[in-house]
Amino acid sequence: MKSLLRIAVPVLATTLVLPQFHAVALSAAPPPQQDQQQGGGMGDFQDHSVRGDVTAISGNTITVKTEEGETYTVATGPNTRFRKQRDLIKITDVHVGDMIAAIGEKDPKAKTLGAVFVVVIDKAQYEQMRADFGKTWTTGVVQSIDGTNIIIKRPDNVTQTIAVDENTSFREHRQDITLPDIKVGDNLTARGALQKGSFLATMVNVGRRGFGEGGGGYRSHTAPDSAPGANAPQPNN
Repeated sequence: MKSLLRIAVPVLATTLVLPQFHAVALSAAPPPQQDQQQGGGMGDFQDHSVRGDVTAISGNTITVKTEEGETYTVATGPNTRFRKQRDLIKITDVHVGDMIAAIGEKDPKAKTLGAVFVVVIDKAQYEQMRADFGKTWTTGVVQSIDGTNIIIKRPDNVTQTIAVDENTSFREHRQDITLPDIKVGDNLTARGALQKGSFLATMVNVGRRGFGEGGGGYRSHTAPDSAPGANAPQPNN
């Protein structure tokens, strides 16, 4: 479960910067396949998450229908964290018809997920962010760096070049960094705008490789070894 928390903690932090960021990013298309040298990145996040509309709630169990038409049973417990925008909420604040993203131990065959985090997504903002993806914000895995250009592969398998300049700010989990600190294989999110067909970033947020060395989890320098949600329930198979 520690490796799972190393995914969830940085993800939750990212949603405070760009609300529902991962839910939107993963909606664009299936995530790119990563080779083992570069780690799983967003593909591994996809392997531990479910996003869709709530169709039923029974006790601590939420039934979710994904955009692909699959139905998942999301099991929650006393240590599952619920969030809507910047607010911590409870399962009683989740309703049928809401869109949620749940992060936890996922069993694609049984269509179950034991949730560590559940995020209620603002549908209007979700659709707006989908429309703005690649225009005012973008995200992906760093493929190469050429001077002040960062080339990423987005979750929709599109390669995009992010240009930076003296006005661009760089951060890694609340800490200020510089362009040379960014490495191939890093996951990043950038905010900015298209200028003459090029994406010029005003802010770049970096997360290290999703999964990689030794089979460990998300390599966040700030993610704790234990955090609320460590005892999230595992659905009965």
